[in-house]
Amino acid sequence: MSEEEYISGMLTRTRLFMDEIAVEKVKNTIFAIAGMGGVGAITVELLARWGVKKFRLFDMDVYDASNLNRQLFATSETIGRYKVDVAAGRIKEINPHAEVEMSVRALANNENAKPFVKGAGIIIQNADRPSAKLFYLYAQKYKIPLVNGFATVTGGRVQTFDYRKSSCETVLERLWKKIKYGNQKALTEMSAAEITAFDNAWVHSTSPSLNFVTNTVGCLIVAEAVKLLTGYGKHLSYPQYLDFDTFDFNMKIRNSLSPLNPDNLLRMKALLKRKIK
Repeated sequence: MSEEEYISGMLTRTRLFMDEIAVEKVKNTIFAIAGMGGVGAITVELLARWGVKKFRLFDMDVYDASNLNRQLFATSETIGRYKVDVAAGRIKEINPHAEVEMSVRALANNENAKPFVKGAGIIIQNADRPSAKLFYLYAQKYKIPLVNGFATVTGGRVQTFDYRKSSCETVLERLWKKIKYGNQKALTEMSAAEITAFDNAWVHSTSPSLNFVTNTVGCLIVAEAVKLLTGYGKHLSYPQYLDFDTFDFNMKIRNSLSPLNPDNLLRMKALLKRKIK
C-alpha cells in the first residue's frame, strides 16, 4: 500500500467532519511533545492517528511498574525502556511514514530545550518537572503556541498559550513568581547544573493518579491543539482555561485575569501577607 493510500485510509472518518485544508494543517504541523507520562502518552497516540508527519519527543524517564496503572505505553515489555523510545516506536506502528525528528532523553536545560522548541509548529507541554518552565519561556521567545494540561487526583486543567498573540502573563503572575522563586537567576541563564539544582529544589512529591483522569486530560489537550490549528469549534486560549472534575461532574471555563479566580485569590492573599510582613 502506498503512503497516500495508507494515510487516506487512516483519515477517512476524520475527513467526514473536517475539510482537506484543516486536515492538512494538522498533518503538516511539527508537534513537539514534552512528557510521555499518563497525560503525554495519549497525546502521542491520538496525534499519530491524525497522520501527523513530524514529531519531537522529550522525556527523561524510563518505564517502571508504577506507570502501569495509567500510562498508555507502559506494559510488561516496556518496563526499563526510555519513554521517548517506546513512544517513537508506537508512532511508527500507527504511521510508518511519520518521522520522529528529535528525541531527548534528559532533564530539560537550555542546551536541549531551546532546539526542541525552536522551529516547531506547536508545543504540547505535559512534563511535570519544574525545569519544564523552559518550554514555556522558549515558546514565548519564538512565538510558538503551547498547549498545557495537568491532572489532579480526580480532575485537571487544560490551557493554551498562544504566544503568537501575546506574552500570556499578567502582572499578578509575575509578582507571584517573584514571591515563589525569589531573586534567583533567570532560568534561561542557568547552566545545566543550576537547572538540575532548581528542579530538585522545587519538584513536587508523588501524587495519586487515576487512569481515566490522566487520559481525559490528554484527550482534551489534543482537542484544543486541533481546534487552535484548524479554527474548528470553540477554542479556549489564555487567559481562559478549562477546569474539570470527574467526580462531581464539574467542568468550568475559568479566566486567569479574573479577581474571582481561586488561583488569583490565593496569590493575592500571599502578596498581602508578604506586604504586611
